[in-house]
Amino acid sequence: MKKIKILLTIAIFVVLLANDSNGVSAMEISSQCGILMEQSTGRVLYEKCPDDQMYIASITKILTTIVAIENANLDEWVEISDNVTRQVGSALYLTLGDQVKLIDLLYGLMLRSGNDAAMAIAEFVGGDEASFVKMMNDKAKEIGMTNSVFQNPSGLDETTYNLSTARDMALIMQYAMNNPIFREITRTETHKATTKNGMTYVWHNKHKLVTGYYEYAIGGKTGFTKQARRTLVTSARKDDMELVVVTLKAGDDWNDHMNLFNYGFDNYQIKTIIEPGEIQVSNQTLSDKLYVEKMVNVIVKKDGSEKVTTNLSLYKKAKDNEVGVLQVLINGEIQQEIPVYKAITPKVESQSWFDKLMNWFTGAVSF
Repeated sequence: MKKIKILLTIAIFVVLLANDSNGVSAMEISSQCGILMEQSTGRVLYEKCPDDQMYIASITKILTTIVAIENANLDEWVEISDNVTRQVGSALYLTLGDQVKLIDLLYGLMLRSGNDAAMAIAEFVGGDEASFVKMMNDKAKEIGMTNSVFQNPSGLDETTYNLSTARDMALIMQYAMNNPIFREITRTETHKATTKNGMTYVWHNKHKLVTGYYEYAIGGKTGFTKQARRTLVTSARKDDMELVVVTLKAGDDWNDHMNLFNYGFDNYQIKTIIEPGEIQVSNQTLSDKLYVEKMVNVIVKKDGSEKVTTNLSLYKKAKDNEVGVLQVLINGEIQQEIPVYKAITPKVESQSWFDKLMNWFTGAVSF
């Protein structure tokens, strides 16, 4: 849709000027590729070859989990097939013919990285592995993972393989963490499950940062294969800021993640620049009242070295009451585009003199 750019000063912009401190360029990580992203806005605070396509191993299972959550009844029982029991690598050691609730399989998938759980989930949710993998690729495309290819639900890479990037994996983690069920699963340290045949499993989370190594960690997924080497995704929250870190082919990923998180928490802060509701525009020719539906936050450096501005672009033809987008820029680069709506004023029909007289009379005389 064509837009008309209106150079407007909206009464909410921030100008911050000060000295620059420890720059992100000075950060060194052991991982071949990595990224640090803020959860609510998606702003990237650090990157190292973020778009290089690489093997990703079991961090694939973040996508597997969210696809299952969104497409199936998690309380249903899943029967374990022969194909499931023949999966190699890390496993929950599920028993042929037994039945496990889907929600429990998701815990086993995320906490213990069970490749057998991944196949059981794929067969149940998709009908077969190929159909489920198509669902995975469709979801990846939907959320903007433009440089990823998935061929299986587990991340194994001996016969088939999954390729992605640090940026794309940050996007899927950002997306998944907005789902409360996923959020609860990934933060769990220990989960107990009982199958229909009465077998009990107790699964402990493999992610050391989540289980106490880093106090702010709230979720994530580990991965390893000979080709991918160590891969790791972590979310962490401190005060009102939540961050996502992804590293690929890492030498010392635990410390890479903690160092990146500490850099983000120490050097950045959240600022609210627009509250939900009407936005004040200084252009006198614009008669319509405009509003945004949600609070607009930005992530800026604490040292005050960044300039935040806003631009309003209006569509030539409105989509219902959506009339344009509000761009939020940091140092001239667009960070967010927020839909802007026109306030709809209820139409009041004019009354005849007789109706006005009758309304006055009925209002003045009561029984």
